[in-house]
Amino acid sequence: MGIEDWRLEEFFDVYAEAQRDFDADATARLWGLPGMVITDDFAGALESRADMATGLSSSFPLYRRLGFEGIVPELRAVSALTDVISMVRVRWSYLDGNDELIVTSDVEYLVRDDAEGLHVYLAVGIDEADALRRAAAARGVDLDAG
Repeated sequence: MGIEDWRLEEFFDVYAEAQRDFDADATARLWGLPGMVITDDFAGALESRADMATGLSSSFPLYRRLGFEGIVPELRAVSALTDVISMVRVRWSYLDGNDELIVTSDVEYLVRDDAEGLHVYLAVGIDEADALRRAAAARGVDLDAG
């Protein structure tokens, strides 16, 4: 029961590639609609791929300032809820241009196997804000500067 791990691994590899390329449109196509993001500081649902792409791209300037040039997903836990819906905990490792680790961050995703393939419907940021603060401190980046 549930989505096969190898399919989830392939899916998050494609997701990582889109993020590495700062391709918000490609990343948005991996989301089902409506898509919801929840963190300690934010909760919101996006009804269109254009809104999703805009939301995703809003973090790209900070990622560039922090020197994120690579991103590697690691599936930490998979829980099949039904035959087509799984909760997936992913640890993202953000790398610099020399493939050196900058920081890691964990996110829980609700993934559904739709007729067109896998899509994320919910992302729960576990420690992203803390990870960004750690990365900024380590790299001397002022998070309050534009």
